[in-house]
Amino acid sequence: MATVMATGNLPLLREGDSGSSVRFLEQLLSSIYWFSQRRNWPILITENVIFDARYDDQCARIVTEFQQNYNATFPSPAPNITVDGIVGPETWQALGDAIFRYTYAMP
Repeated sequence: MATVMATGNLPLLREGDSGSSVRFLEQLLSSIYWFSQRRNWPILITENVIFDARYDDQCARIVTEFQQNYNATFPSPAPNITVDGIVGPETWQALGDAIFRYTYAMP
């Protein structure tokens, strides 16, 4: 049960970026980290996010881990997203899908 999310207005984020869009990304990643601390819930991220609004090496590692674990945890019909540490339309959609699943569909 993959959700559909409008990603056309969300920016492409990668290492070196900063600002409010990166802060929003950090908030989503942090939420996913804390949701995964619940017993018997999928662990998509193993490291807590530092809120500094910078897409640095740590942020890129966490995004890459999320991408890998999302693909392994939510196979078809969820999209198989590219694992590249870059947040584009696929990853934005997967982040929204993960939050939806943790909020409404888990276990």
